Amino acid sequence: MPLTALGEKVLACWRRIPEFWPMVELLAYQVMPDHFHGLLFVKDTLIRKTLGDVIRGFKTGCREVGWEEGYVDNILFREGQLRRMADYILDNPRRLAEKRANPSLFRRVLDLEVSLPVSGGAHNQKPCAPAETPEFITAHFSAIGNTALLRWPVALQVQCSRADFRYRRERLANGGWKILRDSSDVPLVEYTSPAFEEKCEDTLRCAQNGAVLISPCISHGEREITRRAHLAGARIIALRNKGFAKFEKPNGALFDQCAKGNLLLLAPAAWPYIPGEKPPTRETSLVLNRIAQLLAGEGAADIDYHGVVFKDIDAKVFAAVRSVT
Repeated sequence: MPLTALGEKVLACWRRIPEFWPMVELLAYQVMPDHFHGLLFVKDTLIRKTLGDVIRGFKTGCREVGWEEGYVDNILFREGQLRRMADYILDNPRRLAEKRANPSLFRRVLDLEVSLPVSGGAHNQKPCAPAETPEFITAHFSAIGNTALLRWPVALQVQCSRADFRYRRERLANGGWKILRDSSDVPLVEYTSPAFEEKCEDTLRCAQNGAVLISPCISHGEREITRRAHLAGARIIALRNKGFAKFEKPNGALFDQCAKGNLLLLAPAAWPYIPGEKPPTRETSLVLNRIAQLLAGEGAADIDYHGVVFKDIDAKVFAAVRSVT
């Protein structure tokens, strides 16, 4: 990334951090046109000080920038994360080039209108049988990625029972769960069944034959199938249970899939962005599974909603996809 005079000043301030904070070591950096990435190693206790004090001093030293308030930080815990974070930071210029070459694929769309078929189908059946003429509603979504995937001629919903596949997890102090990963950031598998492996193989075969895969990625099995599909270069529409941050973009392998036009992230417009993790609830899972059914059409999965009738689920869907503009 060629640096402007201002960029050179930012880099000079960054390099002076150890002069003021000898317990802090600089590991990697990247100056970008509108932001800065830095990787720090705190070698000793910051007595009566915090990381915020270090960053505040750095930003004060190059106040000509006109920094926005605050900063985003990540603490690295797992083996292999340090190398991946350094690679991510140094890869920023390439990703910027990809975004500039394909701006529409990374633009956050706040009110994407999509026609959803809503008629037909009894309880536990696909929403529209081939012989039926569906009625449509105009649904509203926020999105990042290739919206042309919504017009793909062949779609297949990825749906998997929790009983067929599980990742290895550990309980967190706050009562939640964390999926365990190896040093390459691949989730560790606790249990997989022959039924899951057969479904995964069939799904990837359909993707190779041209189908776009649609899933809310709720169960571990759905996440694993879409993870393998991403690695295979499949086209995927992934549903989310919250909107998108102002400068959000896909990370890691998803970034490259997005640049190739193989990914669309889709969230109901009435579900705003909230920072951090948003655990799925029974209601959001019902809504996202039903939206996936409606988007997939003849490729929808047969889902047992356990006594909840379609009209009640659809009422929740209509509320989630109403326009908020």
